[in-house]
Amino acid sequence: MMRPFIVPAVLLAAALSQPLGAAEFQAILGWADRTALSLPVSGLVKEVHVRAGQVVPAGALLISLDPRLFEARLREARAGVQALERKRAEAEREVERAKELYARTVLSNVELEKAHIDQQQIDGQYQQARAQLQVAEIERGYSLLRAPFAARVLSVNTAAGEAVSAALQAPVLVEVARAEVMDAIATLRPDEAQGLRPGGKAEVEVNGRRVAGEILALESPREGGYRLVVRVAAGEGWLAGLPAKIFTP
Repeated sequence: MMRPFIVPAVLLAAALSQPLGAAEFQAILGWADRTALSLPVSGLVKEVHVRAGQVVPAGALLISLDPRLFEARLREARAGVQALERKRAEAEREVERAKELYARTVLSNVELEKAHIDQQQIDGQYQQARAQLQVAEIERGYSLLRAPFAARVLSVNTAAGEAVSAALQAPVLVEVARAEVMDAIATLRPDEAQGLRPGGKAEVEVNGRRVAGEILALESPREGGYRLVVRVAAGEGWLAGLPAKIFTP
């Protein structure tokens, strides 16, 4: 007579603690939204305001270029606008005087038309000067590299005194990633990836601590292979490269 098989209580409790159909995947932590930052203008690095490993808030100043050239261009553009403002006002007064004289038959139609043409030419020069002023203001703003979001600084690739040229390809000055969240990444087979969708719920465990997360993406870098990316709030001491586990319902 066969003896009945008894499931140990420990194994039974462990099995019941897992939801039916739950899956577990070995993963690794990675930085979220790793971003290479550069400047679209050329200049000389005046100051580097951060170091690698530092966590900064959104908008924090990372790199600043020598402002003197940008400020000189800005002053020049402002002076050009001011000079043309006076000429533009005078041209408008000339048109009004020409209209009055024309109404009194003192001025010919040709002379009135010339006053209009002169006024339009000066107005065009004025609008062009205003556009140049706007470009100078934008370039002055571009001379300051700021964090696009609350970020962890991963690397700093420049130093004070270094010349930055954006003529061909803007060099990478700072690499950052999001500070508040991280990604857990696992490699899956096609059968393991079935039923998983971006936006779905998942949990990530690191160093024995499990936190709720959301499936960010199910990438397919090659045929037959998938990368499951789960985004979670970053725990204290979490660094890219740490082993993790992903649990999906």
